[in-house]
Amino acid sequence: MEVWKIRDLSLITIDERRTMVIACDSCGSVGIKDGDVLKVPPFYVGKLTSRVALMEVICAGAEVISLTDTVCNEMKTTGEEIIKGIEHELKLAGIRDVVLTGSTEENFSTVSTGLGITVVGIAENNKLKVNNVKNEAVIISIGIPKVGDEINLNEDSEIVDYSSIYKLLNNNLIYEIVPVGSKGIAYECKQLSESNKLELYFEEQFKVDINKSSGPSTSIIAAVDCNGVKDILEELPNSYIIAYLKKN
Repeated sequence: MEVWKIRDLSLITIDERRTMVIACDSCGSVGIKDGDVLKVPPFYVGKLTSRVALMEVICAGAEVISLTDTVCNEMKTTGEEIIKGIEHELKLAGIRDVVLTGSTEENFSTVSTGLGITVVGIAENNKLKVNNVKNEAVIISIGIPKVGDEINLNEDSEIVDYSSIYKLLNNNLIYEIVPVGSKGIAYECKQLSESNKLELYFEEQFKVDINKSSGPSTSIIAAVDCNGVKDILEELPNSYIIAYLKKN
């Protein structure tokens, strides 16, 4: 058994055909309790926190099999609302057969909302999109970086959605997909180039802020074969060329 870590992913080799992919995320002081800094219904805390870990595992090319929620609050009513949000996000991602489990805090009263999410998936090794950039490639961003109250909680058409990710996963001209988090697009591009041992060259101008936080993975980057760039830019909204990966 081999265990290794790439970016925010932990990977465990199961056998010659399969790899376990694990991702996690946490959220604190976001909710409707007195001590919460950003006032958001707990439904959306569960929805958007689970989105981050789900995106990590799905973009790696794995099938989600388990989601664990560690709610640092009482089950009634904070935990119940958080779990409803998680279940809603799973439905958006088209995930039905999944083990959903977790824990809540029933011993002490809490003054702020806290949540941890761990997602486990299984990937066929020939579909694993980790350290998978085989040739020189173009890096494209999809979705607008947003964080906090910039996000339209009901429905935000500017952020990347699961249908776009599944289209990319089914495209053999896509080498690798990386969700963008709080450190921004530029940071994830640098991580992608380093892990694949390729040189990174940024575009001179951008239509999107490459240093802005993408909060709950509101944008992704994809390393694309040069022959696939035009079609993706035409098909997917809010998609832009960011950089190029080239051999040393």
